Amino acid sequence: MALSQAMGLFGNGRTLYEKEAAADWKTAKVLIAVKTAPVPSTAMGDTVCVAGIRLTHDGPEWIRLYPIPFRYLDNDMRFKKYQIVDVPVRPSAKDPRAESYNPDRDNIQIRDTLKPWKARHPHVLPLSDDWTMCRLYRTTVDKLPAPSLAAIKPKLVTDLKVTLHPGWTRRERAKLEMHLNQGTLFGTEPDKKILEPPRFRGTYSYRCFEADCKGHNQGMLDWEFTEFQRHHAADSDEVAIAAIRKRFFTEMCSPERGPILFVGNQAKRHHTFSVLGIYRSISST
Repeated sequence: MALSQAMGLFGNGRTLYEKEAAADWKTAKVLIAVKTAPVPSTAMGDTVCVAGIRLTHDGPEWIRLYPIPFRYLDNDMRFKKYQIVDVPVRPSAKDPRAESYNPDRDNIQIRDTLKPWKARHPHVLPLSDDWTMCRLYRTTVDKLPAPSLAAIKPKLVTDLKVTLHPGWTRRERAKLEMHLNQGTLFGTEPDKKILEPPRFRGTYSYRCFEADCKGHNQGMLDWEFTEFQRHHAADSDEVAIAAIRKRFFTEMCSPERGPILFVGNQAKRHHTFSVLGIYRSISST
């Protein structure tokens, strides 16, 4: 498929575009759609990958904002999902993925909040028809032009497997401790506690609308998945897992809600995609 064929009609946005050349800061208007759970970072302690829908005069398109040390942002810059923000951005020189931009974290301005769900549809739904997960995976493996972020309509979400998180790896723990020790070295106390790993991790199984789809298994990275676990910190594993599955599988993945999966790949393993969030396309409001 030619790159130009995936760009959509005027006003309908585009799900695929080429990497922008190095440029000065430009202010982007972004509808925040994804905030992943924090992960260890040597430079910042822990960071969050944020993805959103860039609102342009030609329509919506995906954008990735990284790195963002969200836990360390000032309160007035701690945006929520489905808020519209103005943020200066420039193409990431270290990340070849077209959607990846470095944000000016000190100049994020929250402009508006879009309530569920109809007000959000005009920005999300135009991005949900171009790709099946099978086609996205196949195109990526073949090293053809493919997006690193996508909105995928599952034909059926068949399961959510919830298991105990194994904890940080030795390398991840070293990153956290290095950042903690930097503050101590210069005589300042760290202003945040060291990031603890989530109690559970989740893996979705689903089939997309490709005729011969054999199924996909992808990890769940949404910060909401991690935060929800904290509400069940006092519960047994069995009770907590049941609550997680009820919320993130039975409810959010119900066909009656028309779930759309926001997926994204890894910077070093482009063929490996994870679920970054779930969108509800069918609702009465």
